[in-house]
Amino acid sequence: MIETALVELIDRATAECAEQQRADLHGRLRQIRTRVLDPTQLVLVVGESKQGKSALVNAIVNAPVCPSGDEVTTTVPTLVRYSDEPTALLIEQEPAHGPIALDRTPVPIDQVREHMDRAAANGRPVTRGEIGIPRAVLQNGLALMDTPGVGSVSSFLTSTTLSVVAEADALLMVSDSTQELTTNELAFLKQATALCPNIALVMPKIDRTPHWRKVLEVNRKHLSNAGISAKLFPVSADIRMRAMQSRNTNLNAESGFPQLLEFLQTELAGQHEQFTRRLVAHNVSEALTQINDSLRAELAAQNPRTAAETLVELETAQRRAEDLRRISQHWQKTLNDGISELFTDIEYDFRERTWAVLHEVNEIFEVADPLPIWDDFTRWLQARLTDAITETFGWLEQRQQRLAEMVAEQMPPQQMSRPPELNQVLPPDPLDDVPGPKLPTGADYKNSDKVLTGLRGSYGGVLMFGLITTMAGLPLMNVVSISAGVLLGTKSLKEEKDMRLRRRQTEAKSNVQRHIEQVIFQVNKDSKDTIRAIHKGLHKYFTRITEDAQMEISQSIQAIKRSAERSAVDRDQRAREIKQKLEEITVLRRRVTQLTQNRITAA
Repeated sequence: MIETALVELIDRATAECAEQQRADLHGRLRQIRTRVLDPTQLVLVVGESKQGKSALVNAIVNAPVCPSGDEVTTTVPTLVRYSDEPTALLIEQEPAHGPIALDRTPVPIDQVREHMDRAAANGRPVTRGEIGIPRAVLQNGLALMDTPGVGSVSSFLTSTTLSVVAEADALLMVSDSTQELTTNELAFLKQATALCPNIALVMPKIDRTPHWRKVLEVNRKHLSNAGISAKLFPVSADIRMRAMQSRNTNLNAESGFPQLLEFLQTELAGQHEQFTRRLVAHNVSEALTQINDSLRAELAAQNPRTAAETLVELETAQRRAEDLRRISQHWQKTLNDGISELFTDIEYDFRERTWAVLHEVNEIFEVADPLPIWDDFTRWLQARLTDAITETFGWLEQRQQRLAEMVAEQMPPQQMSRPPELNQVLPPDPLDDVPGPKLPTGADYKNSDKVLTGLRGSYGGVLMFGLITTMAGLPLMNVVSISAGVLLGTKSLKEEKDMRLRRRQTEAKSNVQRHIEQVIFQVNKDSKDTIRAIHKGLHKYFTRITEDAQMEISQSIQAIKRSAERSAVDRDQRAREIKQKLEEITVLRRRVTQLTQNRITAA
């Protein structure tokens, strides 16, 4: 019955939001209503990048549902829940259609990451992936969400993770046992504890360090000093997977996972109702507080005012409208100037990085023969170009963040209640589309050609020294003439080899330069497309804020005019309506207080 009472309370608060035309609060409460009706026990797996979050999820469910490894970084949350048959979905959200307008696209379960990356690269608003698998550990409603890195990673990924923390039953903070908790990790834990106090610290990779027990005790002290209450679970995903494959219970116990699963399946289930109460209380209370403040402001406006007071309020509202028009011009100019600088700076930055690579190539082929090292060289070249692309687009993401902050500084402070919504900048992979550099020609120097080269060089030596020695009475072919022929033939052969080597080196430099120019052309196109998407996204975001502010000012001006035209009888009637509504909201807020004290009942 508690679920019915919670839904009824949310519906009452939602109706108040709709009546006051607060679409933002209305949409948020609808999301909370959906969460209450969902029996899922949502557990977020959080932590900095490269800590083993995805491997931990895979080990808990005993299935490779989340891509993991040193070369893999999670950028979009992935929810793993129970399903009778293996399924996978991409969940997209279109803000223009409201906070709960979700689009679910089925994808092959073994290609979830590829579809996520492709959707993000195409600018589609993918909010998460969902994977359903038949596993006993998930059958009672447990759902695990693998999240993007937090703490020392980009603010975009941290905000992506924090956006779902408030709806989680518990957090599994992952920090590998090779080192103690960092300052960034502790700061994130303090921030997350305010939203979701049910936290456990999981320390994977205990099989990789013999000192994990010492790290465990140090982490326990760090958490105690920070005032964070959390259970600690040292585990090894690798040992767990080996134990599951060999069905070895002793090895499974050594992995540390039985204690973690006991926490997830028993303790967590017992706290689900308490969490649901707190979630509803927090969101309903916040919505009712905002509506209450708005109504009280309107009630104060019902008092009779003189014509002078009305004129002052009207002039103030009109000045705000004029200021907003000037601000709109300023932020648009700041955005356009910033985007123009981005086009130039990013193109120059990548060219500068490729020039450094090309300089290294020239140094290599000043001394090295391209033929024996070509395969190793092309792998090195691809790695260096990939690093250059990643660094350039990483800088582009930083510039995007800074540009958004510069534009936000132009906006009225009261309108910037939350940071701009930024899409992550993903580096492209143009090397698959650009043909690799060609191997220099002239690699085949046949033995017959070497003999002919040696004979041509030795012929002149034999003839010249043979004629000289005939003057001394010796025959044309003698020891001196033959020795000279051998020396000059050897010299000719060496010169021919050196000339061929220089030709191969020059051709290799030229081929690599053409290859790099093709990569530059492709990357410049990708960067320009990305910058245009950044421009479009920021312009849309700040335009929406400006339009909301304009609407608010317009409504304020209309309200002032209506108030001036309204009679005293109308004001009294509206004041009585507002007071009645405030009393109803007070009753609802009292019920929210009872909710946090576990005393709520169905109305």
